[in-house]
This record gives sequence, C-alpha cells and structure tokens, in this order.
Amino acid sequence: MLAAVVALFFISHDCPISNRYAHEIRRICDEYGPRGLSCKLVYVDPGLSDADAAKHAAEYGHGSYPKIVDRDHTLITSMNATVTPEVVLLRPNKSVAYRGRIDDAYAALGKPRTVVTEHDLRDALDAVFSGHPVAKPQAPPIGCYIPR
Repeated sequence: MLAAVVALFFISHDCPISNRYAHEIRRICDEYGPRGLSCKLVYVDPGLSDADAAKHAAEYGHGSYPKIVDRDHTLITSMNATVTPEVVLLRPNKSVAYRGRIDDAYAALGKPRTVVTEHDLRDALDAVFSGHPVAKPQAPPIGCYIPR
C-alpha cells in the first residue's frame, strides 16, 4: 500500500469551536480512512495529560485515530498552525496539500452560519485522492488562537 495522506487536526480541549467540530472530524476520518487517510488529533495544550486528552476525545466522540499532545509545540511550529481547529493535509510525499479551516461553519468568531456551504477539507481530500491539484490550498481558519 502507498504511504497515507495525513490530516493533522490541531485542536484544544477548551476551545468551543474546536469541540463543535469533533463529530465532523470523526465523519471525515471515517469516510476517507478507507481511501487512505490517516487522521491525527494534535492537542495544542502543553499542560494536558495524555489521560485527559484521551478522556476529552472520548467525551466528544472522536474516533480511534491517534491523539498527540504537542507539549513543546514541535508540530504546531513546523506546520505553522495558529488556530484551533485547524487542519494541515499532507500528501504521501509529506508536502502540504491544504491548510486551514475544515469548512465555513463560522463566518467569524462567535458567528456560526446556519448552513455550511463550503467544505474546504473535503474538497481538498477529493482532489488529492483523485490525483488533481487542490483548487483552494488554503482557507483561513476561525477559532481559538494557539498561544506561543
């Protein structure tokens, strides 16, 4: 089997927007996993224990994909993540195919939309798995800022 496409989901246990996306993250991972997507949750909270991360993930309905607590912000820094939730989609050659929001569920902080009309991550995944260029390789995420 070829190397997997990897989705790094940067989340925070105490960010309401991050928590609101838990079920959508799981749906994406469940739907695209059979096609070769490897999902990883990256908790940005350096003081979070592994047990608390696992408890949070279970409480919010995340799947069995790995949970990483990025205590020293190595992944955050290397992937230039700035907000939770934010996703970085890596091709099998480790190049970035997409970075940014999961979809347009939020117009701005505190302003959720009633209807999601843009599914940025799903569009990027469809392009990557069909061998096409990603039409919109970046979309600004809206959420909680990651403290440095």
